[in-house]
Amino acid sequence: MIPTRVWAISDVHIDYQENFEQLVSFAGAGHRQDTLILAGDATDRLDRLEALFQALTAGFRQVLFVPGNHELWVRRSGEPDSLAKLEAIHELCRTTGVRTEPVLVGEYHKVWLVPLLSWYDDKDQPEHSLFLDKDYAEDRTDDLWGDFIHARWPGDLQQPLAQWFAQANEPHLRRAFEHPVISFSHFLPRQDLIFQKSVVESMRLARHFDPLPEFNFSRVAGSRRIEEQLRRLGSRLHIYGHQHRNRLRTIDGVTYLSHCMGYPKERQRGHVPAEASQPLCVWRDDTGFTL
Repeated sequence: MIPTRVWAISDVHIDYQENFEQLVSFAGAGHRQDTLILAGDATDRLDRLEALFQALTAGFRQVLFVPGNHELWVRRSGEPDSLAKLEAIHELCRTTGVRTEPVLVGEYHKVWLVPLLSWYDDKDQPEHSLFLDKDYAEDRTDDLWGDFIHARWPGDLQQPLAQWFAQANEPHLRRAFEHPVISFSHFLPRQDLIFQKSVVESMRLARHFDPLPEFNFSRVAGSRRIEEQLRRLGSRLHIYGHQHRNRLRTIDGVTYLSHCMGYPKERQRGHVPAEASQPLCVWRDDTGFTL
């Protein structure tokens, strides 16, 4: 009997045709009993996203999705703001059969897959932000970061964006999950996941080797709210994306996985491993977790 498997990937950026074709090819290669987790940043184009969803749902038994920052850009969409764009994405998920709510999978072993909507807390929210100051360079992140240009938010939105997204997850968090949980978000839940080495060592090296000192990724990396929520869920595995730097790390009983496809040039240069062009199997119902 063929086991049911759960696969994960993020940051597929299908405006690159090479990425689109590789993902669609994988979907068509014997995954009709499997589930795919897609943790955001496919495209900001709704027509392109629809084509991807149709191809993936034809190849997988189930597809689960959370949007990333690119999905909420309003350029090329006709939507008045990014929250209206989010609703349009959810409607597209409903019409194409892509799941945006918790799903139980498996026969012999079972696991819950729980999506967490998310955004990042900037340095004005120090309690939740992943911010670290680059005291060796002028901060020009406001001029360099695409979200500050291409995303647009309602003028009457009073709370921090990351708080709004976190509150949207509350119905999931109030549920009781009687089997192990795999949660997933687009943004990072912890500051230490930004770095390959320790925070102190990474910041020391950055003073000498930072390729873009005026851009501070930690301002837009994620939020501690995500960590609080995945701990409330009792997640065994949390999947995230956004940084285009793949990680596998276990901290205080939770395994954190970033498996980003990234841009073709990033794979060519080795910034993302070549095998990241395909989803990674994270769970099987005959053996359980694979990581």
